[in-house]
Order: sequence, then C-alpha cells, then structure tokens
Amino acid sequence: MSCVAVVARARRTGLEFLVRRRDRLEWIAAEGDADVFRSLRDATRAAMTLPGRLRAFALPVIRHAAG
Repeated sequence: MSCVAVVARARRTGLEFLVRRRDRLEWIAAEGDADVFRSLRDATRAAMTLPGRLRAFALPVIRHAAG
C-alpha cells in the first residue's frame, strides 16, 4: 500500500480535482484522472501556490499495490 496525494477543492456538487495542463489549470470530477503527487507535502505545496480564491487543499489517497 502506498500513500499519494491529490489537490482538491470543494464545490456544491462535490469535490473537484486539479489537473495541470501546459498553459492552464483544470478542475475535474474524476479523482482517478487528477494529477498525483508523491507526498502530502508536495500536494500541499501545490495547493498553497494557487490563487487564494480557489481555496484548494491536499487530499491523501490510499492506493493498494497490485500483486
């Protein structure tokens, strides 16, 4: 089992997850398609560098290793 993290924000419809494209940020509903960070610290750092109006946060994700 390994711990990774994503950056998320809360919306009325539920959580949205960060995906960084070449020249812009996108927010998607599918956690599985979100950018994955190697640690909660890295995800927190990415969330804190976003503009304050986005109010994003780091969210740990537990993934079970296959095998």
